[in-house]
Amino acid sequence: MQDIIQEITRFFGNLFSNIINRVTYDATNAAEQKVRDTVNQQFERQKRKPQEEDEHN
Repeated sequence: MQDIIQEITRFFGNLFSNIINRVTYDATNAAEQKVRDTVNQQFERQKRKPQEEDEHN
């Protein structure tokens, strides 16, 4: 009986651990993607500024 309880405990421990890890991984990826997108947008704006200044001169 003790072995069955240990196996059930191990199973659910692994299951919840995997779920939490997956959610954390997805959240981290989403945050990193948002940072990349923001940096790319800023880069594109900075790249356009000199072109716009050249067009005005």
